[in-house]
Amino acid sequence: MSKGNEPTAYREMTAVDLFGKRIRVLDLTREIGPDLPVYPGHMKTNFWWHMTHRESKLRIGEESRFQEYGVKGIVMCDHISTHVDAVYHFNADRPDLTVESIALETLITPASWIDLSFVRPRTNITLENVKGAMARAGVDRLERGSSLLYYTGAGDRWGDPEAFVTQYPGLDSEASYWILDQGVVNVLTDAPSTDNPADLSYHNHTAHGERLVIHTEIVSNINKIPKHTGFYLLVAPLKLKGCTGSPARILALWEE
Repeated sequence: MSKGNEPTAYREMTAVDLFGKRIRVLDLTREIGPDLPVYPGHMKTNFWWHMTHRESKLRIGEESRFQEYGVKGIVMCDHISTHVDAVYHFNADRPDLTVESIALETLITPASWIDLSFVRPRTNITLENVKGAMARAGVDRLERGSSLLYYTGAGDRWGDPEAFVTQYPGLDSEASYWILDQGVVNVLTDAPSTDNPADLSYHNHTAHGERLVIHTEIVSNINKIPKHTGFYLLVAPLKLKGCTGSPARILALWEE
């Protein structure tokens, strides 16, 4: 096969021309694979060769000009790696709010991010913590219809699966309801869950189930976004019919 016209190499940050403007793009997505961390009790991921390139060539025949193709099979949980939790995940009374029904206006939004990495793992993030982090970041308010990302530092443990899925803080009830009452339509974290793993009350999941608002977990590179506000998020879950969540590709975008 010709080596000409090689594809551009992947970079987690790049710049593109969009609507006549130069836009910086940062990938906030973790990869998916069999050896990566999985939330306790969730299905592990498995990939396998459904048809190898050589097997396809045997099927096509050596006389064909077309070289070959390869196909892999995949088994995974709908809450694996970087993923969106649909409302149906935490509200069994709303089977109409599965992941494929999430409005585009919820997935493409202005956004802000705050640093909560000072909160100790396995404790609850309070409203005082949130407001203090907002003040330090210069985030005066949470815009209605926007998304809020919060960084815990849990992502630094990605290479240690057991630590990653057990050592992080989560939002308490007061902080959760306050954020949602500002009109935030998606709350995103680098941690495996928006809830403290040492507190099985699931304060944040409960609040989101009552307010009918999605959230997103295991988001990468939050702390690499160079501005705390004034950028946009594009969140793209798969349209998995009837599912309670989906892996998602997430991009942060801002004008250069």
